[in-house]
Amino acid sequence: MFKKVKNFTAICLIGIFLLLCLYPVSVKASSTNDPKPVRVGYYQNEVFEDGASDGAVKKGYAYEYYRKISEYTGWDYEYVYGDFVTIYKMLLNGEVDLVAGLAYTPEREGIILYPDRAMGSERYGIVKHEMDASITGDVNTLQGKTIGVLDSAIVEVLNGFLEEREIICNVVTYNDYENLLSAFDKKDIDVMAAEIDGIYDRHHAQVLYSFGQSDYYLCVNKERTDLLDDLNAGQDQLFSDNPDYLSFLRNKYYTTSLSSRALTSAEHEWLTNNGQINIGYLNNYLPFSATDKDGSAIGMVSEVFPQMFKDLGISTMSFSYEGFDNYDDMVAAVDAGKIDVAFPVGGGLFYSEEDGLILSDPLTSTLTDLVYKENHPGGGAMDFAVNENNKIQYYYIKNNYPDSSIKLYRSIEDCLNAVIRGEVSYTTLSGLRTNSFLRQDDYEDLSFMQLPYEDDTCFGVKIGDSGLLKLLNRGISVMGDDYAQNMAFRYSEQMNVYTFKDFYDQYSWVFILTTFIIAVLIVLALIRDVKFNKKRLREKEKAQLEIEKANQDKFVFVNKMANYMRDPVRSMDNLVDLAGKSEDASAIKGYLGEISSYSRELSSIINNILNMSRFESGQIHIEDKNISRHFRGKRMLIVEDTLQNQMITGRILKQFGFEIQVATSGKEAYDKLNAAPEGYFDAVIIDTDINEGRDLEDAVKIRTLNNDGKALIPIVVLSSGETEDLEEYLEEKIVTGVIRKPYDIDSMTEVFTSIFKNAEV
Repeated sequence: MFKKVKNFTAICLIGIFLLLCLYPVSVKASSTNDPKPVRVGYYQNEVFEDGASDGAVKKGYAYEYYRKISEYTGWDYEYVYGDFVTIYKMLLNGEVDLVAGLAYTPEREGIILYPDRAMGSERYGIVKHEMDASITGDVNTLQGKTIGVLDSAIVEVLNGFLEEREIICNVVTYNDYENLLSAFDKKDIDVMAAEIDGIYDRHHAQVLYSFGQSDYYLCVNKERTDLLDDLNAGQDQLFSDNPDYLSFLRNKYYTTSLSSRALTSAEHEWLTNNGQINIGYLNNYLPFSATDKDGSAIGMVSEVFPQMFKDLGISTMSFSYEGFDNYDDMVAAVDAGKIDVAFPVGGGLFYSEEDGLILSDPLTSTLTDLVYKENHPGGGAMDFAVNENNKIQYYYIKNNYPDSSIKLYRSIEDCLNAVIRGEVSYTTLSGLRTNSFLRQDDYEDLSFMQLPYEDDTCFGVKIGDSGLLKLLNRGISVMGDDYAQNMAFRYSEQMNVYTFKDFYDQYSWVFILTTFIIAVLIVLALIRDVKFNKKRLREKEKAQLEIEKANQDKFVFVNKMANYMRDPVRSMDNLVDLAGKSEDASAIKGYLGEISSYSRELSSIINNILNMSRFESGQIHIEDKNISRHFRGKRMLIVEDTLQNQMITGRILKQFGFEIQVATSGKEAYDKLNAAPEGYFDAVIIDTDINEGRDLEDAVKIRTLNNDGKALIPIVVLSSGETEDLEEYLEEKIVTGVIRKPYDIDSMTEVFTSIFKNAEV
């Protein structure tokens, strides 16, 4: 098996070398100081390609894409302007080298060059004047109407759409979008067939329906095969570096487009019948929502609705707010029609259906924190304290920890206190709320860790209220993710403002003691001295109590570790006794194998004790900020079987700056790596002290994955045993590096630096 993997690795390296040889131009372009001149045919098309004249500021989806591609190809652009038809003819005649936004057609394939990857996709839609009641969503209402369309590939799609539905109308073509849009705005045409994502919002326009869609490309003159090679290499590298780049462009530019803002008939109908939105929200749930002392709504709920409708260009809507102490009461108010929308709500598809709600797209998505009292959460079944008035917390736990037990309390404060008292092991807090709670003196004994599951915060409307739901989803899209996230953090920071009152509440004894001492000094110096001596005595007594408590904590810790070790030691003693009495070599060999297993278990416990001791004493600490910076953003897949091991290893790796995901076995790691996209994980770390080292068999399986990028991923072994046991795996390139336990920061840094060659520390 090892030889097969070694041969496979050699083949992959040869393949990579050949691929590099195929693209010498793009490598040279990225390193040369003499950029290649390229002529770009640039036509005016609003959101897509704006600023098509000398001196005009250029912007838009296509312009930004041009600039991004030049980072990989080294091209230096010369812009040639004209209307779409003229620019297209110039591409055919070789007067320009590149033109963006061309859809694929069989007729074009022989006269222009298409790259391997599209630069985006577009939807074609029928757009009417908002007040024209003679044209509806029924396609037959287009009979006899005049339709304007750009003289491009859209014409063929439109004609096919009309012929299939036997619609007879007057189709008028235009050379560029400026003339088409001008004709529509002046009502020279009844409807417009256009790329609805590439047109700015028009409040007098309404998108009726889509009649087709296609990918579009950055196309090359047929004589410039050299540019096509550059473009293919550049697009491939861009996708490798940032596979979500096209989504980023779409979100950046198309939120202002006609398709994002032109309302549907259902939305128009809702707005016609409703001039006010009645909003229900949860009290005492900042930063999302709360009620101030004057009875007014505060938090995100007070801002998000006016902002959404402002961004949609709807100025006639008014808003009323009603706070609820209980989530179920808020949901019941939606069902009874007392409120139109509830915020915040969650629970996903199942629980929202149970509540009679349909959820909007997420306004924000935040990570949840697990709150506990002990130093580290233990394994086994989990028990949670949950606020009975907030089903969002209940739904999160049921969705992500279905086998857990839940105990209900009247408030989140009661939940935290229940954890302190030991009635339950855990509760949860939204990551936006954790700091404001746990910085309070009452909860100083609590700790938290971030959970891997995001919690979506949504609006909830009654099932069937599609018009309002579409308005809310449209508003969320137009407002954008950044605004909602910034708003959430802004209100979260306001929760965490440390005021003089907070300081006084926390250190009120200081003020009282100071005032008392000053008064005593004024009255009698002798009394002052007596009080001072008594104060010093109290401080010494307090210090003594703290020392005794620390010693007691150490005793408890040592006692726990002794309990953990007792069973393996007792079992080893029994096996040694049995081996001594047995004369059967086979049986003795079996006893020795079991002794070895218990030895590894003890070694793991001892390593955990050492690592935790070094953590608590501050010995494991990465002081060099450059190390964290070089490894930040790298994604590690850890193979550890217990929650305790996962947390210890995870905490150390997070100090290096790594992002962490966990698998409990080598098989699970193999499955996760196989399912993830290439490049999602940067390395795999396997603890060979678990599962009796069997996870290395799965490391061998990883090397046989069909995807080269996944098969060659670095695999690091954590081991408390001898390195010689791993030499065969190292020689065969199954294992990339070995880290001995207990952990040593210098050796770990050396291993990680050798893996990530660009991280010079």
